[in-house]
Amino acid sequence: MADSIVTVENVSLKYKKTVLTNVSMTAAKGEVVGLLGLNGSGKSTLLSAISGLRKPSSGAIRTGGKTGFVTQENALIDELTAMDNLKMWTPLSKQEILKELTETELSILKVSDFINVKVKRMSGGMKKRLAIASVLLAKPDILLLDEPLAALDIPAKNDIIRFIDSFSSEGGTVIIASHSEELFKHCSKVYLLKKGQAVLLPDGTSPAEALND
Repeated sequence: MADSIVTVENVSLKYKKTVLTNVSMTAAKGEVVGLLGLNGSGKSTLLSAISGLRKPSSGAIRTGGKTGFVTQENALIDELTAMDNLKMWTPLSKQEILKELTETELSILKVSDFINVKVKRMSGGMKKRLAIASVLLAKPDILLLDEPLAALDIPAKNDIIRFIDSFSSEGGTVIIASHSEELFKHCSKVYLLKKGQAVLLPDGTSPAEALND
């Protein structure tokens, strides 16, 4: 694909056991691409490989821009406030951070509403919003999200979906590992990871049906 900003070509990855086998996929500028699969199917491993955190055993991964990876665990410090966590990820001043949070697409995440709250006092939705914001302050072209809607309430889910739509509409590329049928409705295309391989699902395929095949 000529305009691909992410190209995964015949990638295999092994540690203890084979996780991915000859996986190929692409993502273009402005696309939202879904990764569907059961637990242990290799979704998180593939995101890690695209981010550069894991090196493939074979094959090639090419990215045409800066990559930001929001893991499922949320890399946040419990004893610090939202602002202090953000300052760990950027050289921006407090005033500059607040401007980014309130005057750009990051305002959708509403992190400024709890900017002085310590992480240990935050809900799951607040933590996820903060984790995404911490990665976005570095202005990535490619956003990798691992189960971004897991265990969140409806308002948090809606805000994160709105942000994904906004980020992609501005030309950003998003690759999402998820089980959420609702989230896949916002994807340009969805790959099913099964038995270590990736298959592009035909348009209109139900994720639930694909997993049960």
